[in-house]
Amino acid sequence: MIAGAALLFFYGLAASAGTALGMTAQQKPEIEITVLEKKIADPTPQGLTLVFVLSVKNLLTIPQVLSRYDYRAVIEGLEYLNLQTALDAPIRIEGREEALLALPIKITYDYLYAVVPALKGRDQAGCFVSGGMTFQDDRGREKRAPLSFSGEFPIFRGIEIGLLPIEARDLTVGGADLVFKASVGNPNGFSFTIDRLSFRLELVGVAVKEGVAGQGAEVDAHGEKAVAIPLLLDFFELGRTLYDGLSQPPAAARLVGEVELRSVWGTFTFPFDRSAKVAVAKIS
Repeated sequence: MIAGAALLFFYGLAASAGTALGMTAQQKPEIEITVLEKKIADPTPQGLTLVFVLSVKNLLTIPQVLSRYDYRAVIEGLEYLNLQTALDAPIRIEGREEALLALPIKITYDYLYAVVPALKGRDQAGCFVSGGMTFQDDRGREKRAPLSFSGEFPIFRGIEIGLLPIEARDLTVGGADLVFKASVGNPNGFSFTIDRLSFRLELVGVAVKEGVAGQGAEVDAHGEKAVAIPLLLDFFELGRTLYDGLSQPPAAARLVGEVELRSVWGTFTFPFDRSAKVAVAKIS
């Protein structure tokens, strides 16, 4: 299957009031399904998962067992998925109790563009889900509670880490006062804040610093932000090879780590490993 979903069971809770589904105007509700949260999980340039966290309440006094579910996912008016799934491990909800379930819908961009070509170049899309959950009681009698909800998701294009020229305030055979800079590029249609950029920096093959940088930096949609890493280097400790490489640029640089960013779609962490030869520019 190119894209699909599995229903995940979280935990049971005492029942509480909410919006009722699975009833007509003449019936009292028996199973109540509401959307508690919509979130994005595991975004990559290849796709992501749109997760609907559902509250499923058994308003009856007798247990109900969720045995199967079906749903149709429509994106921008075109059918993306149409699934019917029987649960290998049915979920039992006791009378007057609640279960929290996650319905994850895997979005694979290659498949998405094949189904909805108009989304190429767009920054986000909408998804409408309809279907139902089928329950059985202890006597095997079935009832179906309908599903109907919608959510949006971004077209995620990754995060771009670049290595910029080194600024040298002072560079002698004994040591150096430098500022190393990395760019954080945002090719996406939403802005984000850098909560932390954890890194290990190597220059000319020598590890010169580990730490955290960039906290609180705002990066606009389709924008870029430079993150500065100050360096005070002692060449008597780190070696003459490092001095020679920096004094005869371009110098080999490698930045390894992960960036944690916060956006309207959630908080995500992405690893990076970038190597390049960079210029060393003397500044006063």
